[in-house]
Amino acid sequence: MKSALADSLATAESVIADVKRACGRLTAALHTGDLSGKAYAAVDALFTGVIVPSLGDAEADIAALRRDLERYEWEDAKVSPFGVLKEVELTIQLRAVTTQRDATVLLMERTEETATALSALPMVSEGLQLANRRLELVLAQLEKDMREIEDRLRALQHFDAATRGLFQSGLTTTTVAAMLAASVSKRRQGAGSGSTDWTSSELMNLLSLLKPEEVKRMLARNPGLVQRFWDAPPAADTVATWWKVLTPAEREKWCQAAPSIIGNLPGLDADTRIHANMIQFQRDLHDRSIDPKSPRGIVIRDILKALGVDRISGPGLDYEELARASDPSRGLLAYNSSHQPPLAAIAVGETRAEKSGKVTWTVPGMNSGLGEPDRLSGWTHAAANLYQEQQTVERGVAHLVVAWIGYEPPTQDASVLQGDRAREGAGRLSKELDGQWAADRILGGNRHPFTAVVAHSYGTTVAANALSADNAMSYNVQSVVLLASAGLERTIPHADTLSVDGGAGRVYVSQSSQDHVADAGRTFSRRPDPRDAEFGAKVFSSEGDTARDLEPTDGHDTTGHGTDTGGLFTPHATKGHGYLDPGTESIRNSAAAALGLDGKINGGTHWGKNR
Repeated sequence: MKSALADSLATAESVIADVKRACGRLTAALHTGDLSGKAYAAVDALFTGVIVPSLGDAEADIAALRRDLERYEWEDAKVSPFGVLKEVELTIQLRAVTTQRDATVLLMERTEETATALSALPMVSEGLQLANRRLELVLAQLEKDMREIEDRLRALQHFDAATRGLFQSGLTTTTVAAMLAASVSKRRQGAGSGSTDWTSSELMNLLSLLKPEEVKRMLARNPGLVQRFWDAPPAADTVATWWKVLTPAEREKWCQAAPSIIGNLPGLDADTRIHANMIQFQRDLHDRSIDPKSPRGIVIRDILKALGVDRISGPGLDYEELARASDPSRGLLAYNSSHQPPLAAIAVGETRAEKSGKVTWTVPGMNSGLGEPDRLSGWTHAAANLYQEQQTVERGVAHLVVAWIGYEPPTQDASVLQGDRAREGAGRLSKELDGQWAADRILGGNRHPFTAVVAHSYGTTVAANALSADNAMSYNVQSVVLLASAGLERTIPHADTLSVDGGAGRVYVSQSSQDHVADAGRTFSRRPDPRDAEFGAKVFSSEGDTARDLEPTDGHDTTGHGTDTGGLFTPHATKGHGYLDPGTESIRNSAAAALGLDGKINGGTHWGKNR
């Protein structure tokens, strides 16, 4: 019987080798140019990214079964003098044959699914059907072996300690992954050649069903999956629940194998995301193929500056730890270098705020897109100012402020008058905000997560869209502050319609009387002013208060530009007089409002543009 099992394993190995050769012929044909189009590209990705690697894993599983058989034969030779070999041998052999029979059935099902999915390619479909007929012969022999063993087996006994755990290898994980990919291929074909996206639930299945090294292999063959995880990430609470049960060693494997996914996955805690993103960042930092003058190269230098480590040099530096040691502490919370231009976010402050504190996300407006020098470091500087002000306004509470540039803001052109960029950015921002709740509550154990949003200029349009019914957030934020708004969409009629605990009572708005850029943006875009009494938000002052040594904001910028006053149509705030410059009334009130501390808003709040 042992020799029969060995023969069956050899036959299965031969069949898998035949199928791999058939797959090789298919992928070679797809690359000749004779077959082309999006549908064929999807088939190519399916085979090269999932099925062929899965066949390789199946070979490894069969090899493991062969090693188990050899181990059993060795143990059998050692215990045979004791006269108990026959019954134990039959029991172990039954387990081995059953495992091989089940694996063969699964392999036949996968081959049949693939043949059906590729019926439009007769050569490959017929080859797979031929392979299945050979597998039927293998299956018949295995079932015959099982019947012979069962006829001779009369009773079960405990397995000897030396043979426990043998013959446990199987094809379940790789088979399920291949079946998932086949179902994706079928759905794409049914939806038309232009439908090539994985759904959020399918992406979650990839994480939960595959090993880190298998996902790494898929990303190498299909790098576009990184952007798909960014655009349509799995549900944040599902991600957090999955991550929570992993061991520290398993988590580290995921960070090393797929940092570009783990680092940008809403629902994971800040420390994990920062760690994964710094793994990817340091790989990019030493990647000589990245042109320093390209948008990616510029962003890499900008990130170093934003983290406060741009002036530190030397071999083997750990920029993650160096940035963490900055004052205030900093970390790379988001890093999507595959997007053009790249997207990123810097966390400033204490990551323990997720467990027992308050987290604020800041959203910038026009001319803040990455790929130009100092864009991220400039926005991080403003976020750091806000963090320091929050520390002053509310002592004894952990705070974390996120400088988020996770969308492509408009430049100083007609795009700022349109809502397309705002809607695109809102889709991602809403997922990040849901992810913050999941990270705080599920991973951090925070019974009362507190998330705030502070947005500026066109960023207020993004933030309001993210919090609107159109994005159907799963969890509310606790406050939102809209500074120098470029106007909100007319589909958002009232502050009470936003996903904010307390409704309009926790929506705050401000604009300096010296800021005419925001006025122009609303006038030409015809978007309503959130300061209008009809919108129902609370309005606070950015005019300054000499009695309290609070400076006024005298332009549209978040941080003043010194002697550079800008042009006629885009005047800059002067040094120290931006919305988020230290010492201004605006930053004092923005910090208090974001934290839900109405009593610390200088001058209080009112409804409407005028008191």
